[in-house]
Amino acid sequence: MFYTILIILAIIIAIYLGEKFDINTGLVALAFAYLIGCFVLGMSVKELLATFPTKLFLVIFTLTLFFNFAVVNGTLEKIAHLLLYRFQKHTKWLPLILYFITALVSGMGAGFFTSVAIMGAIAITLCKSSGMNKLQASFAVSLGSLSGANFMYSAHGVLFNSLLSKTAVADQANVLTRDIFVVSLIYPIFVMLILMLLDRKNSQIAELNIKKPEVFSKKQKINISLITLLMVIVLGVPMLANFMPGNETIKFINSRTDITLLAVVFAIAAYLLKLAEDKPKEVLARVPWSTLWLVSGVGMLIDVAVEAGTIDLLASLINNMPSFIVPIAVTIIAGIMSIFSSTLGVVAPLMFPMIAGIVGPTGYSASLIAVAIIIGAQSTALAPFSTGGSLILGNSGLGEEESKKFYNDLLYKATFLGLGFAIVATLILMFIF
Repeated sequence: MFYTILIILAIIIAIYLGEKFDINTGLVALAFAYLIGCFVLGMSVKELLATFPTKLFLVIFTLTLFFNFAVVNGTLEKIAHLLLYRFQKHTKWLPLILYFITALVSGMGAGFFTSVAIMGAIAITLCKSSGMNKLQASFAVSLGSLSGANFMYSAHGVLFNSLLSKTAVADQANVLTRDIFVVSLIYPIFVMLILMLLDRKNSQIAELNIKKPEVFSKKQKINISLITLLMVIVLGVPMLANFMPGNETIKFINSRTDITLLAVVFAIAAYLLKLAEDKPKEVLARVPWSTLWLVSGVGMLIDVAVEAGTIDLLASLINNMPSFIVPIAVTIIAGIMSIFSSTLGVVAPLMFPMIAGIVGPTGYSASLIAVAIIIGAQSTALAPFSTGGSLILGNSGLGEEESKKFYNDLLYKATFLGLGFAIVATLILMFIF
């Protein structure tokens, strides 16, 4: 129990120091992992260093490096504008259209942070010109960015798979990652429809007048081709292996097809083709180094927590609740944690190892608990001091009074609405999974 309290205090203090003194929380967590692991639990330095999440580090680095070319040369932003241009006559469905476009941009490689920044600015501009509700637009951008990023072969999806592969449910990692994506893609559609229905009396979206974007440049077309080719290889090779299990050549290629390493090859190709035009250094600069250290440092501290038995203890505490509220409790705990910390850096690494401990005594499926963790954690992404909310607020371009009102809407309306929707979704999923 002492070790558990010490680990939990370390996580809380790491988050507090990170926010208070603007230090990367992962670096603080790394320091605590060293002090607690080596001097309290008696781990050797070699054992501690072995907990560094090398695969996770490479996943985030290589994928963002490759997809940053499409951000730097404007390919993804032009795709978003083109799709909005195509659908501008359907303003009645604008919030839902905005959701799908954001999900596509995010799933094509922009990931959560970039797509929120790009689409958030576009969405608020559309709100000003069309009268669309800013809260609906914010939900569309946030949920769309998350659902796209949760695609099995996009940033979050690959990271979730990597994290799950280190737990006691490693054999189900692919299935759980798929289920997280499917649910996080479908349930926001109902959220958007409900929000649009509730606001139908006030919603008077005017006709849009979006100019036709310029045609894609030669390099942008090549960039789209590279992204498409990467997705075809990653998705197609395993499918071929399933259809032709006896073909040794395909079996050999499939066993060595890895999106993390393929992304490096494609990134080098993009460099050689000069797809970043005159800004090649920006591609590397845009790699989310702070996220990398956040995920790595906290990941090491979580491994120390596993060594100390903290994860099993926390799972048993959840299991002491009445069985029927366990999935709801998981959703709420993940949602509250995510208001003050990162889903990727803190919530998923901390709670994924608990899945096996919760599933055994309760009889719930691993998919239900994994999905509850993620939709709970991502439901509060619009809190203004969370990443999604802060990015949308920061790119809103609103005046002081409007910005203050929007801040309150994000904090007191969007945050609680998001968590409420996640709870309802979890209740429904309890009858499905």
